[in-house]
Amino acid sequence: MQVLLFGGTRFFGRRLAVQLMEKGHRLTIVTRGQAEDGLGPEVERIRADRADHAALDDVLRGRQFDLVYDQICYTPREAKAALDALGDRVRRYVFTSSMSVYGPQEAMIGEEAFAPESHRYDLQAEQYTYAEGKRQAEAYFFRHAPCPVVAARVSMVISGTDDYTGRFDFHVANVAKDEPIGVDQEEQDITFVTAWDAADFLFLLGSSPYAGPINVGNGCMSAQAISRSIGAALGKEPRFVVTDSDDPRRSPYVIGGTLRCSLSRAREIGYSFPPLAPQLPKMTLESAMRLGLR
Repeated sequence: MQVLLFGGTRFFGRRLAVQLMEKGHRLTIVTRGQAEDGLGPEVERIRADRADHAALDDVLRGRQFDLVYDQICYTPREAKAALDALGDRVRRYVFTSSMSVYGPQEAMIGEEAFAPESHRYDLQAEQYTYAEGKRQAEAYFFRHAPCPVVAARVSMVISGTDDYTGRFDFHVANVAKDEPIGVDQEEQDITFVTAWDAADFLFLLGSSPYAGPINVGNGCMSAQAISRSIGAALGKEPRFVVTDSDDPRRSPYVIGGTLRCSLSRAREIGYSFPPLAPQLPKMTLESAMRLGLR
């Protein structure tokens, strides 16, 4: 297949790019060209700012793709720019959305909890929050794309080797150094997915007949449970302190509520995510070695 990938130079996007190449797909990536991707000469690279409507039109004019993966769309304006530039020359579009479209809530969350087709989008807004930008991007894609669209609602991504956000490293470093980790009074689960499992599932979505929103995750854990698993791998006991949201010691895995995503739809299309807990010790040691803590 001829595949276009917006992004793909880091984290699970790069892992997806590697899988696409290993399976023999002809891969073109669109990035701003600010980071080395290390993907080799087989990849076609297009340099453009995907938020620049005119630039995207120029570089994609007349190009046809069997499949588009969009890792770096954050607003409805960016969704519109991509669809306008590609026209009807795409057979399938996989958009990396986020579980943030839901917001914290007590119940287990199925995909029906957010209906993008009925959500209002505003192409003229001065700015968008991350969650609202993803909601409105979904709304635009599902209303205007001329091909089947998947919105992969990716949960909190976790990795011991290439998590550029530093979230997992924060917990490993604090546990290793006996530094306190800020949490809420009660433990609140959120859904996590490993970078490899996120890439694996996105790869599957490229060839699946499924269209629509779908949750992406390995399972649910609290910040305290993650920290205790890290502690077990390091032979340490994590320390916790109750903090408010502005405290720099606060865990980035504490979002002020519970956010547990149902994974039944993924199972229905034939994918079973491996459990998260058994993968944490290896990731912990990878992070600790990279941080010089082992």
